Amino acid sequence: MKRSSYGERDYAFGQAMLTLRTTIGLTQAGLADLLGVSRRAVGEWEAGSSYPKAHHLQHVMSLAVQQQAFAAGREEEEIRAFWKAAHLKVLLDESWLSALLNQPSPPPAPV
Repeated sequence: MKRSSYGERDYAFGQAMLTLRTTIGLTQAGLADLLGVSRRAVGEWEAGSSYPKAHHLQHVMSLAVQQQAFAAGREEEEIRAFWKAAHLKVLLDESWLSALLNQPSPPPAPV
């Protein structure tokens, strides 16, 4: 779990993570279980006191795409913004992103 620089909090990143998690429809504990991390880790991400590891952020982005949590047509832009905001030392995997964005869309929900 990567910490923010010099103990400062990144409230913008934390708020974005909180908003995305709730849009996906998960509790902190639910997201933590899916990622194999503690609920406290998710809470620290949302408080802006630490950042997720690259593979955890990839999983969250995958969930967001599956749940259509991003604005239609802006998925790539929003994923890139999250990746940049997380201050990861690992470059965004372009082949992963391409595969994620080119998945077939889920069928519409019955009415």
